[in-house]
Amino acid sequence: MLSKCANPTCLARFHYLHQGRIFNIEMGTASSNRISGTRRIEHFWLCERCAQTLTVVLENGVAITRPLHRDAVVEKKSEKKRNVA
Repeated sequence: MLSKCANPTCLARFHYLHQGRIFNIEMGTASSNRISGTRRIEHFWLCERCAQTLTVVLENGVAITRPLHRDAVVEKKSEKKRNVA
């Protein structure tokens, strides 16, 4: 069960599906999944604020948060500034 934001520095608690973003990550190695034919999916949630700048990825068998592509983050910030003016 999801209970808090996947960003380790964020204390936001999960309450509703429409707030933030849920990531379905296939865990385990690809070779073991092909042999056994089973997949293990784990769910991770980023709160609305963290989802604007982070994503959840699988690295060395561990789900971690990573910054979104820098250009996309800069573009979102400039769009907000234009809408305010």
